[in-house]
This record gives sequence, C-alpha cells and structure tokens, in this order.
Amino acid sequence: MSLKRIRGLVALLLTIVFVTALSPLFVLVRLLLGRRAVAEGLGAWAASVVLRLSGVSVEVRAPVLPLPERRVVYVSNHTSSIDLFVLLSLRLPRARFFMKRGAWVFPPGALVAVCVGTFFTVPQTYTEKRRKLFAAACKVLRKTGDAVYLSPEGTRVISGGVGPFNKGAFHLAAALGAPMVPVYLEIPRAENPGKSWVMTRTKVIVHVLPEIDTSGWRPETAREHADHVRGIFQAFEAELAAPNQRAAA
Repeated sequence: MSLKRIRGLVALLLTIVFVTALSPLFVLVRLLLGRRAVAEGLGAWAASVVLRLSGVSVEVRAPVLPLPERRVVYVSNHTSSIDLFVLLSLRLPRARFFMKRGAWVFPPGALVAVCVGTFFTVPQTYTEKRRKLFAAACKVLRKTGDAVYLSPEGTRVISGGVGPFNKGAFHLAAALGAPMVPVYLEIPRAENPGKSWVMTRTKVIVHVLPEIDTSGWRPETAREHADHVRGIFQAFEAELAAPNQRAAA
C-alpha cells in the first residue's frame, strides 16, 4: 500500500471521527441559532476542516464575489465525493441542498445534512415519490426565499465528461421562477477519488458561470432546458480542455 493511500485512509478515519463528534453540536446550533448558522457557519467551517485533513484546497472563480444573497438554483457537475464538502465550504448564501436518502448509511453525516436543511430524494424509478418530494421542496423554498443546490446528473459521473441531466432541477427552477447559476467543479482527473471516500491531496477550482435567466421557462419544457444547460457545461469543459490538447499536440 502506497504512502499516499495510507494518508488518505487516515484522513478518512479522522473525518468519520470528526463528523461523528461534531454532529450533536450541529443539532444544538440549529435549535439555538437556526439553519443558516449551521449551513453557512458551522457547516462551512467543518467542511473546510475535512478538506484540509485530506490536503484538498479550493479556489473560487466567479464573476462577482460574494455571491448574491437571493433565491437562485445552483447546479453543478458531480464527478467526486469531494464535491459534497467543497460545496458546503463555499457558504452559498441561503442555500439548501438535495441529497440521496442513501446518505443515512452514515447517520452522523445525515444528521448534519438535516440540520443544514437538506431535502432527501429517492431514486428516479420512484416517479410519484420524487414528484411529491420536489413539490414539497418547492413549497418550502417559496415560503423561505432560500436558494437551493442540486446535481442534475443525480450521481457521481466518473467516466469523464458531463453525464445526462435529470429534469428535476429545471422543473424546480421553472416552478420557482428563480435564476439558475451553473457551477463547474474542476478536479484533476488523476487526483479525483471518484466514488471513493478516500481523498488525496489536490486542488479544486470552482468556476461560477454566468447566471441563466429562467423567466421564460415552464415546468413542462424542463427537458429542453436540461439539455440546453448541459450543453453549457459541455462547452465550458471543452474550453478548459483546449489548452491541454494544444500543449499535447
């Protein structure tokens, strides 16, 4: 076993202990100070600690910083287990998250997600359950004015490129009338842990792309919007790859 692998395993063990020990504090902060104090305060700090334990640094490239504090729908590519911690560390203003119910396999982590205000989803095959879950989430977001993050790919795509997009995020954006903010997470392929939770030293660049106006969107045309936004991600990915391709030539 390589030293790099051993370091990654030690960092994973420390992360499990850290999150488990901290989970009661998340509950206390949620009860006393509210959801945003958890998500943008304690949660962002804890995520940054987890990233540092594994030697992961984060650079944000955005047209405007800090990001606006209003209701928007954030969407990103999803290639790695790192993404979860990177996104929470960003302190996205007012943001809630969507996450698979499978997160409950690690109860302390799922408890943290509950305190952050996460909406838990079910697999695509449960069409009616998903419809009800998204409708309930939409109702909450309308009431609170919160922003929300979703991964349209729905799972970690480790084959390279941008995977197919599900319609949920685009149906939600249309129903809310909220602008969409694409976020491209750039992780060096050789250092990307993919579906493994054993992270290694690397640098993640977060590219916040121009906001997309959704005022003309309708829920029934969600597929069209999903394909269009996926094209934006693919074009940006190709733009990033172009200098490397020229250098290789």
